[in-house]
Amino acid sequence: MAEVIAIDGARGGGQILRNAVALSAVSGRPVRVENIRGARPKPGLRPQHLTAVRAVAEVSGARLVGGELGSREIEFWPGKITAKQGWQLDVGTAGSVMLVLQSLLPALTTANAPSELALVGGTDVPFAPPFDHFTEVFLPAVEAMGVRAAAKLVRRGFYPKGGGMMELAVSPAASVDPLCWTERGDSLMVRGRSYSQGLPAHIAERMRESALERLRTAGHQRAEIALEVVERGPSQGCGISLWAECEAGRRFGGSSLGRRGKRAEQVGQEAADALLTEMKGDWAIESHLADQMVVWMAMADGSSELTTGNMTDHICSAMEVAEAVAGAAFSVEEGPVVRIRCEPAGNA
Repeated sequence: MAEVIAIDGARGGGQILRNAVALSAVSGRPVRVENIRGARPKPGLRPQHLTAVRAVAEVSGARLVGGELGSREIEFWPGKITAKQGWQLDVGTAGSVMLVLQSLLPALTTANAPSELALVGGTDVPFAPPFDHFTEVFLPAVEAMGVRAAAKLVRRGFYPKGGGMMELAVSPAASVDPLCWTERGDSLMVRGRSYSQGLPAHIAERMRESALERLRTAGHQRAEIALEVVERGPSQGCGISLWAECEAGRRFGGSSLGRRGKRAEQVGQEAADALLTEMKGDWAIESHLADQMVVWMAMADGSSELTTGNMTDHICSAMEVAEAVAGAAFSVEEGPVVRIRCEPAGNA
């Protein structure tokens, strides 16, 4: 019987759990995640974490021990990964469907056939990547590694009611190509989307105009932000997502969500400032994307390297999990530009 790899989940949130089960599924190595979200006010599995773990277990034919709401420990014994067709996953709350996909997409990429599924929950919620960051920043990055996935927004879901829906189609990849992104090049264009649901149309317009003003003041004259105004939906909310298209296919993102009492102009300015902050140095990948790429670097068929601007706690914990579960070896050079290298298990 294979040795179970123990992972301490107390030092972080759901990311440690999501990465552990994702890499367990693709590597075939069983894991035990202990003290899940132990430092959080409500420790243990929440609905979005439970949806992710159960989904990866379903795709990988895993035996799951402790997979219940509030569980502080799970064991995950993966089996054979198989594709899914016509599958719908419902988080049941405004929990982020994007975070569920961080666990699920690696397994679907290594499945035996194409997969098509729908996910229901929060598409644009706090403390998670918004839908447009997933489609416009994350997916182009993994597509450069040979991953083929397409996402379609059916309706947005906001906190606290959720009810959003997206569809995903994934084609299997024979292997994941190494990533070597160390330079960004010039910014060619800034695009974005200012969106609202169940709110007056002028809110999305004001978010867009304030973001454009801030971007142009910073020297980004080539900027286009589309408007998306939906009169009715399962939940009310608004937000704005921006992405800069740079040379050699690099993309940087910045976003902000509205909330009651927060002026639309502030939301737009926050999104622009977030993008400008991520682009202020000569690195190739923004910090939010960098921690998401760690799993894929560990899966790659060869050595990978990237540069980013900030060595975040999320990047550190992602590397620790990838080394423990997937057997990858990471090295980091810190400075004004952070350089991260990965040697997958076959090379390490």
